Amino acid sequence: MSTLLACSNDDTSTISNPIINVNPSSSERGALISYQEKGHLTTGEIASNGANIGNVSTLTTHDIKAYKVIYNSLYAGELTKVSGLVFVPQNTLGALRIIQHHHGTIIPSADSKAEVPSNYNGSSTDDDIETSFIGAVMASNGYVVSLPDYVGYGETAHLEHPYTVHHELAEVSVDMIRATKNLLNALSVDFSKNVFLTGWSEGGGAGLATHKYLQLNYPKEFNIKASSLFAGPYDYFLFTSDILANNDENLDNLDIYNWSIYSVNKFTPSLSLTKETIWSYTVENQTQALNIPSYKPNNIYQPEILNPFHPEYIRLTNLASNNSLINGWTPTGNLFFHSGTDDEIVPHYNSTNAHKQFELVGANSKLYEYPGEDHYTPLYNYVKTTIQDFNSIQ
Repeated sequence: MSTLLACSNDDTSTISNPIINVNPSSSERGALISYQEKGHLTTGEIASNGANIGNVSTLTTHDIKAYKVIYNSLYAGELTKVSGLVFVPQNTLGALRIIQHHHGTIIPSADSKAEVPSNYNGSSTDDDIETSFIGAVMASNGYVVSLPDYVGYGETAHLEHPYTVHHELAEVSVDMIRATKNLLNALSVDFSKNVFLTGWSEGGGAGLATHKYLQLNYPKEFNIKASSLFAGPYDYFLFTSDILANNDENLDNLDIYNWSIYSVNKFTPSLSLTKETIWSYTVENQTQALNIPSYKPNNIYQPEILNPFHPEYIRLTNLASNNSLINGWTPTGNLFFHSGTDDEIVPHYNSTNAHKQFELVGANSKLYEYPGEDHYTPLYNYVKTTIQDFNSIQ
């Protein structure tokens, strides 16, 4: 039985540990507003929680403690209090290295609260797999693991999530690393300046976007050693163009693809199109973007948006190009891309194109391909290989 406590915005009846206020009135980005210890997990509990994924016992070395954090970040350019979860391994020696893991798609609803990192209660279900398996196992291997909720979840569940909007996800992720370091200082835990990044699906894009932001905007503050990313939408231009090109086909995931287009359009105001220009049905918010009337693109988009020769199509694909992550920079540190060759949610070409492009410009990139596997089945090998790769980096 886990000793981690439930701690959600809606139910504080089970909380026994106090909220520690650190900088409640701070207006500084990355400032730790408050934190709360949620409990601890033993190596046995971590291994048991991950048993349905694979043999985790060989990857669990340390018990871990969990802390919910509230910190300052930016949302559409405005200072906002955001939440996340931090796992801290116990009984370690020396300065701890930090991994920040970026979670994948969470559909905003009352039923999805268990998927949000800061709501983790110590169990293991399909809903909290990224926290209970990826985050907890990496922490048990001796890393501090930082898990941002992103805006739209946890403390900011009342706000729309900037789904797959890479500049927004990077801002909140950079500040989560700062908040994590501030937490470690408050706990008197020694840590290294080195930062490692991971992410799956939407989080793969968020992880690569964070790598880019840290490297280009904050090179003196952070030392990025490596990013290991699983099935992210890195080539967002081709990804979007591909959706529009298959306009007469039923696309099983068109609801989340459409939410992505809605979000990128909303959170990039300098390049945005009017809603009426894009959609043939009413889309005023993310709920309507998700609740599509058809899974065929030609039934939800205006004809001009589906015509590659029309100026509005060009404007939309320019918007998508602005959200792509594979051009215009040369990553430092190590890059590890993971992808199933039969991924039908985030096509495999996102990973192959990113790897090839970064190799072309001289980056240190490696691609792990999983033949015949999909968006989910490489998960165990992704985590195991990522730990091995990170442990090999001095």
